[in-house]
Amino acid sequence: MAAMLASAPPQPLPKTTLPLPPPSSTRLPTHLRRSGDRPYRRRHIHSAPASPADWPLEQRIRESLAILDLMEAQAITPDPELLAAILKSCADARALRLGRVVQDKAARASLQTHPLVVNSLILLYGKCGQLGIARSLFDEMTDRDVVSWTTIISVYHHAGFPHDALDLYRSMIADGEVRPNAFTYTVALNCCASVQDFELGARIHEDLVKDGCDIDEFIFVALIDMYAKCERVDDTRKVFDRLSNPSVQACTAMIEGYNGNGEAKKAMDVMRRMFQTGVSSKAATKLGFASMIRSCTMELALRQGQEIHGQIIKFGHEPGLKALIALIELYEKSDKMFAAKYIFDSFAFKNLDLWVTMVSGFARNKLYIDVLKLYVEMVSLDIRLNPLVVSLAIKACIEMSCLEEGKQIHATVAKASHLLDETVISSLVDLYKSCGEYQEAQQLTKKA
Repeated sequence: MAAMLASAPPQPLPKTTLPLPPPSSTRLPTHLRRSGDRPYRRRHIHSAPASPADWPLEQRIRESLAILDLMEAQAITPDPELLAAILKSCADARALRLGRVVQDKAARASLQTHPLVVNSLILLYGKCGQLGIARSLFDEMTDRDVVSWTTIISVYHHAGFPHDALDLYRSMIADGEVRPNAFTYTVALNCCASVQDFELGARIHEDLVKDGCDIDEFIFVALIDMYAKCERVDDTRKVFDRLSNPSVQACTAMIEGYNGNGEAKKAMDVMRRMFQTGVSSKAATKLGFASMIRSCTMELALRQGQEIHGQIIKFGHEPGLKALIALIELYEKSDKMFAAKYIFDSFAFKNLDLWVTMVSGFARNKLYIDVLKLYVEMVSLDIRLNPLVVSLAIKACIEMSCLEEGKQIHATVAKASHLLDETVISSLVDLYKSCGEYQEAQQLTKKA
């Protein structure tokens, strides 16, 4: 065991040669196997993207700018619709510098105050984190339409300022010149969900019904989410039951609402309804599988979780990282660590959430040697540790009476102040006390 953590950082710790405890079965469960196709492991390798997703969009923006240059050279005034479309693309690509080039061209064409152009500029500056400029552009507008109001409300919401967004919504209603549309209501409801403002959310619900917007699919999803976040599960269900043929998005919102309010059994009923309606599209798996698997985990319903996993494999879906993390948690809590580790190993590119989930699972199942092996692997791969992983590794040392390995972990965290939180210090104190090192424990207690 001492060889497992043979050298302290900054040199990477060597990987342990200690074997994994033998699993109860070396064969994968039936639902993890599929004959006549590429192996599950190869089908679900997740690797880092080869290039940023915005590069193709930025290239199209540059091509559009070249066209604007030609138009300008020939004294052709561009349409405001064209400028607005290019600015929106700049906003989507977070290409502020290119957007400013378009803004300059709009000014030279005397279109800088056209509502279409200004609305797109508000979106550009808002998405690029320049809320002050976005708000100034909005405040200077003399002809605000519903798009102007909705854009500035949405900008504040997505920037993480739901209270300010709702203040703007109230100003829009008080102004009285423009009525909200379905998208405005959707954003406002999302803000109410974020701040759990049930009273305003209920008033918005009444207003949108009066305006005839209660037939919009996105409105229903936003209402379900708002009532669920405000812990009004009965109201959530009333909205959901109004849908004769609920979409995947609506079902997912209802499932997450039940999960968030501790009613996993009802969430699973909605899940069964989804399958009964024949939902099997790729979009459905992306949106719904993580929520459905979380319901199974909360109820420790392994069989239902395996059925969902089987569908993922059978139909060749890409369930997404959240769904696979939820699957790992389900198998861990059901004492199926071999299946959990198999899914974990299928990832070529693992983020911190995956590592933490797997380490936590080993600790929960008292597989302490595996906790330390994963800790060593994280250090050797130079993966940024967090306090939870460190405290679990120290706990593993306590359970196996591995004082030297615990000291090496201590040496690691001593060089990283962000790791020395109360939980880690408390775990180190417990380690030294359990191994009879009372002086070290006392010194740590004083530092805390």
